[in-house]
Amino acid sequence: MNNVLISVSGKSSQLYSHNLTALFDQKRHLLKRQSQLSLSTNRLTERIIPRKYAVSTKISDTKGCLRCSVVRNPYTDSTFLCGALPSSLALLLWYEPLQKFMLLKHFVVPLPDPLPVFELLVQGSDELPQVCVGVREPVRANQELEFDIIHLNDTASPKTDSLPLNAVQVTQLDRDTVLIALQKTVKVVNLQGEPSRSLAPELSFDFAIETLVCLQDSVLAFWRHGLKGRSLHTNEITQEITDESRVFRVLGTNRDIILESTPTDNPSALSNLYILTGHESSY
Repeated sequence: MNNVLISVSGKSSQLYSHNLTALFDQKRHLLKRQSQLSLSTNRLTERIIPRKYAVSTKISDTKGCLRCSVVRNPYTDSTFLCGALPSSLALLLWYEPLQKFMLLKHFVVPLPDPLPVFELLVQGSDELPQVCVGVREPVRANQELEFDIIHLNDTASPKTDSLPLNAVQVTQLDRDTVLIALQKTVKVVNLQGEPSRSLAPELSFDFAIETLVCLQDSVLAFWRHGLKGRSLHTNEITQEITDESRVFRVLGTNRDIILESTPTDNPSALSNLYILTGHESSY
C-alpha cells in the first residue's frame, strides 16, 4: 500500500511496516557516508535514527504472528490486513490520512496447525472479509472443492469432514472467481467452489507452483528458478522466464510484485530486490 511493505519478521515474529521510499533513500545516504566514516561509526549511525524517522516499525498487538494476508474490498474500497496469531486473528484497516494500518479487532478463534493456507476472501454481502484457512474435497456433486472459512461477521463457520487438499495458495481474482494452486495445477472456481463457466476451469504447469499472481486476463506462476504465465481464457502460455543460476522468491503481490533473487550456488549471499512493473491485478 502506497510504498509500504508489510512483513512478518523479528525474533518474536511480529508484523512490521516498512516505508520503501524512505528505506531506499536511507540506504543511498548510508552508502555515500561509508566512504567518509569508519564501519563502526556507520553502524552506530544506523542504530541511533530517531523513532519518528524510523523506516521500519512494529505493528502493535501482533506479537507471535504466523502468517498475514491483505485484501481490498472493491465494494467499499477498504483495504484489510489480517494476521494469524497463536490463538487469535488480528484484523487491521488501512487508514489513508496516517498512511498505516490501524487495529480494528482481535478475534479469538482456533486455527489449524499447521496452517497451509491463509487468505482473505471478499463477498458483497459482508462488510468484513472472510478468512480462508484451507481447501477440502467437495461435499456437493457440482463442486470442484470446498473452502475452509472463518467468518469475522459473527456468522458461524460451517464444519465439514471432507479430506483436506494440499493447496499452495488461494487467491480471489474478482467478485466471484477464486484461483487455487494445487502443486502443478490451478483450479478456477467461484466462491461456492463450483468450476468457472466463463474462464478455463483448470490451468496446468510443469513445475511445483510456489506463488501465484493474478493479472487481468492471465496468471503468473512463480517457481524456484523463474515464472510462467498462462491465459485464463485459453490456458495458452503468455510468457516464460527461466534462470537456473538464480533462486527467486515472491515477497509481495499487492499491486506491485516484489521479487527477491539470490545466487543458486551461494544462497547465503546478499539478495537483490526487484519491483516488477506492468503486472497489476484489476481486482
